[in-house]
Amino acid sequence: MNRADEVLLAIPLDAASKLWGNDKAPKNVMIQTQDGRKFNVSLSEAKGKHFFFHGWSNVVKHLKLKKGCLVLFNSVDLSIFKLTPFIDGVFQSSFWTSLLPTTSNFIATKSFTSRLKRFFGKVGFSIGFDVIVNLFQLEAGCYLIFTRGFANYFHLRIIGKNGVEINYADIQLDETVVAPIDVVDEPAIDEHQNVRVYKFRRMASKDFRLPDKVSSMAKLGADLKPMNVRLLHLPEQDEFTNRTRREKRGESWRYALCKWSRFMKRARINERDTIHFSFDETHQVLNVELVVPHQKKKSSD
Repeated sequence: MNRADEVLLAIPLDAASKLWGNDKAPKNVMIQTQDGRKFNVSLSEAKGKHFFFHGWSNVVKHLKLKKGCLVLFNSVDLSIFKLTPFIDGVFQSSFWTSLLPTTSNFIATKSFTSRLKRFFGKVGFSIGFDVIVNLFQLEAGCYLIFTRGFANYFHLRIIGKNGVEINYADIQLDETVVAPIDVVDEPAIDEHQNVRVYKFRRMASKDFRLPDKVSSMAKLGADLKPMNVRLLHLPEQDEFTNRTRREKRGESWRYALCKWSRFMKRARINERDTIHFSFDETHQVLNVELVVPHQKKKSSD
């Protein structure tokens, strides 16, 4: 929270649009704090933006908000908001009794599991939390709101850089369809190793999981990072990076490429095409060497 925010606070455009749509915003709103206090605050509009204006400074003084505080607004209706302030990242009514066990679960309409590790006296999320980061496409500037549930469960709310909450139902996911060739057990995939290059082939579907050998060579278990990709099969060869994600498989993990449908479009690959890959361990590059179009069988008369 900056100095100017003590007098008036801008409402993110996306949040105002989602709340009021094309309708005119109310002239006054009611802000309720966790201790039961209610404040009547007027709204002001300038240059297409809405601001909390007269009365907002009373809220700031009552909650003793300072620079760096995060304020979370929950709309009860179009003109009533419940306000939750976070000072140093913690809501005043919340508390921690002890270090949690090494695994905690997160509920965001969908359950996720993440391990906890202690680094230099601080507790941080490790294996498993990257799944949430990749799924929600989180970037610097997003806010994560954790509410302690029962046992080792937390309810997680994610606020995007635009100030609007990101819901699991709003995420556009690639549809997972198992390829005609089993992409998990890979019983029919022709693979061979040549020095530092590992070659394999796949029949294209709407999802792509990396062979365990490639995941190991790319060291994704230690560092889930984007993978460099080269499209060598195109007349105008292309190179880019593609994000990876981790999936639970029994007691272990497997790895896949994110946004595979976009990959297929960029690489001009159609479903059931046979793709010849190679992974260069030295340069850490996944190459698409050849794409053999699928030939539909002609029906006999």
